[in-house]
Amino acid sequence: MKNIKYILAGFILMMAIGANAQMVEYYSSVNYSMGISMGSTADYISKPSFRGFSFEFGRFVNDDLSVGFLVSWQVFNESFDRQTYELENNLLLNGKRYNYINAFPLMAAGRYYLMPGGAVRPYVGAGIGAYIINKTTDFGLYRDQNKNWHFGLYPEVGLTAQMGTETFFNLGAKLNQAFKSGGDSHTWITIQAGVTFMY
Repeated sequence: MKNIKYILAGFILMMAIGANAQMVEYYSSVNYSMGISMGSTADYISKPSFRGFSFEFGRFVNDDLSVGFLVSWQVFNESFDRQTYELENNLLLNGKRYNYINAFPLMAAGRYYLMPGGAVRPYVGAGIGAYIINKTTDFGLYRDQNKNWHFGLYPEVGLTAQMGTETFFNLGAKLNQAFKSGGDSHTWITIQAGVTFMY
């Protein structure tokens, strides 16, 4: 809970800084996302995830800099053939195994736009905050679940392309790094596409 307090305090500070700027333009984004697991996350679930979405809201500090807050959800899952598995307590079970990861990033986000005011606006950005990660293994009636809060961050690259007066198509990629907590760390790439409204 202490991490959440720091994240919220940072978000309020960024909004206060933006309030002193001359521009009062806001943005909101809704995106569909897919995830590609890496490292220890790929060791647990190697298949890509096609089940994800994100919502982001923020404001422009000036023409080329924005700050905001991101909430997203990415679901990874993979099933394994029937075989005999040895569990940590030396118990042997035979059957199919199902692995799941539900990841919920709650992040403060910032972006720098390379061509502000253009119809196409490439950007680079970063986010910092908390990842809530629920890691579950189902094996018949047996379930092993590990839910932890992770401190983490991501760098990102992307672009927005104007479709209307206030409407933009958004395309981007993030490298998510949730640092070790509860014995696990997680890494995955998010590729997202959606709609951004600037007003």
